[in-house]
Amino acid sequence: MPEMTRRTALLSLGATALTGTLAVAAATPAAAAVPAHRNHGGNRKVTVYLVRHGQTWMNLAGRVQGWGDSPLTQKGIDVATAVGRNLAAEIGGFDAAYSGDMVRHFQTATEMLAGAGSRLSPTRVRGLREVAYGGWEGASQQKEGGPLMKYLADNGLDFTVQNLIQAFGATNPIPELPTETYDQVAKRMKDALTAMATDRTMSMKHGGNILAVSSGMSSVVLLESLGVEGLGELHNGAVNKLVYANGKWTVEYVNEDKYAH
Repeated sequence: MPEMTRRTALLSLGATALTGTLAVAAATPAAAAVPAHRNHGGNRKVTVYLVRHGQTWMNLAGRVQGWGDSPLTQKGIDVATAVGRNLAAEIGGFDAAYSGDMVRHFQTATEMLAGAGSRLSPTRVRGLREVAYGGWEGASQQKEGGPLMKYLADNGLDFTVQNLIQAFGATNPIPELPTETYDQVAKRMKDALTAMATDRTMSMKHGGNILAVSSGMSSVVLLESLGVEGLGELHNGAVNKLVYANGKWTVEYVNEDKYAH
């Protein structure tokens, strides 16, 4: 079968999403699997700057936002522009740009690239969506908090991201609307990022710098799966630096918000 194009391969990966990010517990490191059609020559080093989207209308209103969506507030736009400008000034620029397929992801990536003075346009990738909250989508965070906390307490579960995602599925008030498991989110996030990192057609003008905009909870799940422990809430516009080399991922820093100022 002929090799798929980068865009086709990336758009076919994953299919899932959430909103805010909470405390993280210990995770078992796991190497990201390389899709067969991309597993060639992978000795070069590339850097992925994984960024949480800017503040949205639903963030400001305190609403659950996973596969549900809303645009950026003016504050969110300003932060995205500042992060793009300041990050590009430090690293020299981006060689490729991707975003989740929601409005907030694409808008954040677009504003970041504008701030960076880049001519790139972000490619939308479903694998970078937030976690799916099912019937809790759009609900007040105060309303959904009670049932989730009760589920955790009744089942003797600690307050971790993995258990919280399980609680969303177990308490889903509209079962016809899907939720995701922790493992599903980790896999589709790693698959999407690995496809980007192993794309041999990418320019290396700036040393292989990739911009990837996603959401809070899905990014935490990914970082946990790569061995990060003790991560708190990911701020809107926070930058996480990941390096892919010799078929393995390493995390250099997480939740960096200095670029937003």
